[in-house]
Amino acid sequence: MSIADKTVVKDQYATSARLETRISIHEKYSRNKQPFGEWIVSHYDLKPGERVLELGCGTGSMWQGVVLPDACHVTLTDLSAGMLETARQNTAHLCADYAVCDAMALPYGDATFDVVIANMMLYHVPDIGRALSEIRRVLKPAGRFFAATFGEHGVVEAVLDMLGLPCTANHRFTLQNGTAQLEKHFGDVRIASREDALDVTHLPDLIAYLRSMQGMTVLADVPDEQLLAAFAAHQKDGILSLPKEYGLFICQ
Repeated sequence: MSIADKTVVKDQYATSARLETRISIHEKYSRNKQPFGEWIVSHYDLKPGERVLELGCGTGSMWQGVVLPDACHVTLTDLSAGMLETARQNTAHLCADYAVCDAMALPYGDATFDVVIANMMLYHVPDIGRALSEIRRVLKPAGRFFAATFGEHGVVEAVLDMLGLPCTANHRFTLQNGTAQLEKHFGDVRIASREDALDVTHLPDLIAYLRSMQGMTVLADVPDEQLLAAFAAHQKDGILSLPKEYGLFICQ
C-alpha cells in the first residue's frame, strides 16, 4: 500500500500512538543529544507579530518549551482530528488555534502567513506539487517555508539491506530530490543538514518502531525472529548502530 494513500495515512495517524512510538526510539537512542524538534525550531527565527501556519503538526511536541515572540500567533493543523487533540494538549502554552486541514486545499486566503511549516509530512501528500502551490499561495511575498524530511540512506534502508530485501522505502520527498520539487515554487531553497545516528541497545524497541509502520513498509511482514537474528548479527559490543539522515529545507 502507498504511504501517500489517504486511507493508509489516516489509519496510521488516527491517534498519536504510532507516531509516539517512532518518536521514542529517536529520543532514546539518537547519538545527537539535541532533540530533533529543538534543532528544527532553532532555525525558525520567528519575529514579533508574525503569523505561523504548521501543516501536519502531529503531536505538537516540537513546540513544547517554545516561547513565542510578542503577538506571534500559530495555527496548528493536521489531517487527523485525533492527532490534533494531542497537539492541543501539548501546546496549551502557545497563542494558537487548531484546525483539521488538507495541505492540498488550504482554507486560508492569499498571503495570509509569514511562515509556513510542513515537517516530516510532505511525502504523505498524494499531490506534493499541489500542496506546494497552496503553501506558496498562503505565504506573504517575503514569507518563509520550512520543511524537514529524511534522506534516502537512513534506518529503514539499512534494515532492508541487512535482510537482503529490495528498497521499498518512501522516497517521494527526500533530502536528495526535494530541492528540485521546491525550486518550482520558491526562488531561494537551502538545506540545513543534521548529523546523527541511532545506537540501539534494546533490539525489541527497534522492532516496535518497525511494527508502528504497519501497512507502510514491507518490513512489517518480516517475522520478529528474522529481524532479531539480522540485528544481532550486526551488533557490536551490544550496540546496533544505524544511519540517520535528516535535514530541513529553508525556502523563501
